[in-house]
Amino acid sequence: MVGGFDMFNTLTARGKIILSLIVFIAVCAAGYFIYQYFYPAQPVTPLSQSQAETPQGIDLAAHNAKVTMMQDQLDSAAKQIGELKNQKPDTIIKTVPVEVEKVVVKEVEKRGADFAIVTDPKNPDKQVDLKEVAKLPDTTPVTLNQYNVFAYKKVLRDVTIYPSFAGITPSGIGEISYGVSRKITNSGKYLGVVAGYEFDDKKGKIGLRYMF
Repeated sequence: MVGGFDMFNTLTARGKIILSLIVFIAVCAAGYFIYQYFYPAQPVTPLSQSQAETPQGIDLAAHNAKVTMMQDQLDSAAKQIGELKNQKPDTIIKTVPVEVEKVVVKEVEKRGADFAIVTDPKNPDKQVDLKEVAKLPDTTPVTLNQYNVFAYKKVLRDVTIYPSFAGITPSGIGEISYGVSRKITNSGKYLGVVAGYEFDDKKGKIGLRYMF
């Protein structure tokens, strides 16, 4: 323990900051994964058709999936499901009782959605009980409507162009950069890399980008 403390003291101020940052990130990551293990997200929420068409219903499904959505996103998703009421939904699940939830989750992953809402087309005013559905005889055909909700894009790409100036007048392109970021949280935060080139100094650069 003493040796480790002495080693820490031999680090430069910058080294101490970097080491402390690495330890902090590691502790946060460990805490996040432990929490996810004991409190897993529920990507599928069964609702009645009328519930699915309200912002409150969307918010409940998002909460179960541990996805953070703004009010305008909730309103937009509810409106889209309402418009699909008399049309064909995203997916029509046709399977046997014990496979219902697995099939829905697989479809969510296939579509790249953040979560899904399922309703019963035969009983639109009644909330689907997936546990009760699973208890039905194996030969019972099950048909459910599935609405996939996309809260955030999985990957963001961007191009940024900075002009160069001669005095106060733009004289050309001074710098251009391209970035790719992937969603790292259900609240719409992204982490990625960005690469750029400065034409005036004739040098390239690369860095990390955190978006929130």
